[in-house]
Amino acid sequence: MAAVFTTNVRTINGVRTVIEGTIALDSSYPTGGESITAASLGLVRIDDMIIGNKSGYSFEWDATNSKLLAYQGDNTNAAAAPAVQVPDTTNLSTVTGIRARVTGV
Repeated sequence: MAAVFTTNVRTINGVRTVIEGTIALDSSYPTGGESITAASLGLVRIDDMIIGNKSGYSFEWDATNSKLLAYQGDNTNAAAAPAVQVPDTTNLSTVTGIRARVTGV
Protein backbone atom coordinates (compact mmCIF):
# COMPACT_ATOMS: atom_id res chain seq x y z
CA MET A 1 0.00 0.00 0.00
CA ALA A 2 1.07 3.62 -0.42
CA ALA A 3 0.15 6.99 0.96
CA VAL A 4 -3.54 7.76 0.44
CA PHE A 5 -4.67 11.32 -0.29
CA THR A 6 -8.31 12.10 0.48
CA THR A 7 -9.65 15.27 -1.14
CA ASN A 8 -11.88 17.44 1.04
CA VAL A 9 -12.06 20.59 -1.13
CA ARG A 10 -11.05 21.15 -4.76
CA THR A 11 -11.02 24.73 -6.07
CA ILE A 12 -10.09 25.96 -9.53
CA ASN A 13 -8.58 29.46 -9.70
CA GLY A 14 -8.02 30.30 -13.35
CA VAL A 15 -5.63 27.63 -14.62
CA ARG A 16 -4.53 26.57 -11.12
CA THR A 17 -6.21 23.93 -9.02
CA VAL A 18 -5.98 23.98 -5.23
CA ILE A 19 -6.75 20.76 -3.41
CA GLU A 20 -7.15 20.58 0.35
CA GLY A 21 -7.29 17.19 1.96
CA THR A 22 -5.70 14.66 4.25
CA ILE A 23 -3.02 12.03 3.86
CA ALA A 24 -2.85 8.62 5.52
CA LEU A 25 0.42 6.68 5.51
CA ASP A 26 0.93 2.93 5.33
CA SER A 27 2.69 0.21 7.32
CA SER A 28 6.05 0.33 5.51
CA TYR A 29 7.54 3.78 4.89
CA PRO A 30 10.08 3.55 2.03
CA THR A 31 13.45 5.29 2.25
CA GLY A 32 13.23 8.35 0.02
CA GLY A 33 9.54 8.93 0.75
CA GLU A 34 6.03 7.99 -0.25
CA SER A 35 5.12 8.62 -3.89
CA ILE A 36 2.21 10.96 -4.60
CA THR A 37 1.76 11.61 -8.30
CA ALA A 38 -0.01 14.47 -10.03
CA ALA A 39 -2.16 11.95 -11.90
CA SER A 40 -3.36 10.39 -8.63
CA LEU A 41 -4.73 13.83 -7.69
CA GLY A 42 -6.28 14.49 -11.10
CA LEU A 43 -3.55 16.98 -12.04
CA VAL A 44 -0.98 17.27 -14.81
CA ARG A 45 1.66 18.55 -12.38
CA ILE A 46 2.03 19.44 -8.71
CA ASP A 47 3.53 22.91 -8.25
CA ASP A 48 3.53 22.94 -4.45
CA MET A 49 2.38 20.89 -1.47
CA ILE A 50 2.13 22.22 2.07
CA ILE A 51 1.86 19.49 4.69
CA GLY A 52 1.05 19.85 8.37
CA ASN A 53 2.80 18.06 11.21
CA LYS A 54 1.08 15.07 12.81
CA SER A 55 1.72 12.67 15.70
CA GLY A 56 5.24 13.99 16.32
CA TYR A 57 6.30 13.70 12.69
CA SER A 58 7.03 16.53 10.28
CA PHE A 59 6.66 16.27 6.52
CA GLU A 60 8.28 17.78 3.45
CA TRP A 61 7.32 17.68 -0.23
CA ASP A 62 10.17 16.61 -2.53
CA ALA A 63 8.97 18.22 -5.77
CA THR A 64 11.83 16.83 -7.86
CA ASN A 65 10.91 13.21 -7.10
CA SER A 66 7.17 13.63 -6.31
CA LYS A 67 7.68 12.16 -2.84
CA LEU A 68 6.30 12.92 0.61
CA LEU A 69 9.17 12.73 3.10
CA ALA A 70 8.55 11.95 6.78
CA TYR A 71 10.90 13.18 9.52
CA GLN A 72 11.21 12.50 13.23
CA GLY A 73 13.35 13.99 15.99
CA ASP A 74 16.93 12.73 16.09
CA ASN A 75 16.74 11.54 19.70
CA THR A 76 20.15 9.87 19.54
CA ASN A 77 21.81 13.21 18.80
CA ALA A 78 19.28 15.40 20.56
CA ALA A 79 21.74 18.14 21.49
CA ALA A 80 21.52 20.24 18.32
CA ALA A 81 20.60 17.87 15.54
CA PRO A 82 17.92 18.47 12.93
CA ALA A 83 15.15 15.97 12.33
CA VAL A 84 16.08 12.81 10.42
CA GLN A 85 14.11 10.91 7.80
CA VAL A 86 12.03 8.06 9.21
CA PRO A 87 13.90 4.75 8.73
CA ASP A 88 13.00 2.35 5.92
CA THR A 89 10.00 0.05 6.60
CA THR A 90 8.77 2.07 9.61
CA ASN A 91 5.09 1.42 10.30
CA LEU A 92 3.29 4.78 9.98
CA SER A 93 -0.18 3.31 9.45
CA THR A 94 -1.49 5.05 12.57
CA VAL A 95 -0.45 8.45 11.16
CA THR A 96 -3.66 9.52 9.45
CA GLY A 97 -5.44 12.80 8.88
CA ILE A 98 -2.26 14.69 7.89
CA ARG A 99 -3.55 17.98 6.54
CA ALA A 100 -2.23 18.96 3.10
CA ARG A 101 -2.78 21.67 0.53
CA VAL A 102 -1.73 21.00 -3.06
CA THR A 103 -1.45 23.56 -5.83
CA GLY A 104 -1.11 22.39 -9.41
CA VAL A 105 -2.42 22.31 -12.93
